[in-house]
Amino acid sequence: MRKVGRSILYSLNKEHILVDEFLLPLFKKEEKLFQSLTKTILGPLSVPKPISILLFGSQIEEKRARPDSDFDILCIIPDETDLKKFKKEISQSEVQVEKKYGNCISLLIMKKAEFLKRREKNDPLLLEIEEQNRTLFGKHIREIY
Repeated sequence: MRKVGRSILYSLNKEHILVDEFLLPLFKKEEKLFQSLTKTILGPLSVPKPISILLFGSQIEEKRARPDSDFDILCIIPDETDLKKFKKEISQSEVQVEKKYGNCISLLIMKKAEFLKRREKNDPLLLEIEEQNRTLFGKHIREIY
């Protein structure tokens, strides 16, 4: 521990048994959590796959995150995707995510044309998502337009 101005900085002794055998392995598992979430979401989906799946909201904002927070997901799909079929398939993903992680998915699905139209009009929600998101699958949000 050391003070820097009004802040206190902490560092971990990586050789300490608690850090080496408990904390570091947990941090590594946490990194794989998003990969596992993505596989669970994509599992039931047929082709065409989404252009992008983005996680946003409280699960990635440290100040708002809670263990029971929803997974806020923006799913951008190709314009030719059969929306009814896609919703049916992704509903299976929603059930699996809730079983596996204990959290619901709050899903926002947009075809690419709708996404581009709303983005062009500076939709406040899309601007907020653009500011803070994590790409789980496909293209980064700024690669789409």
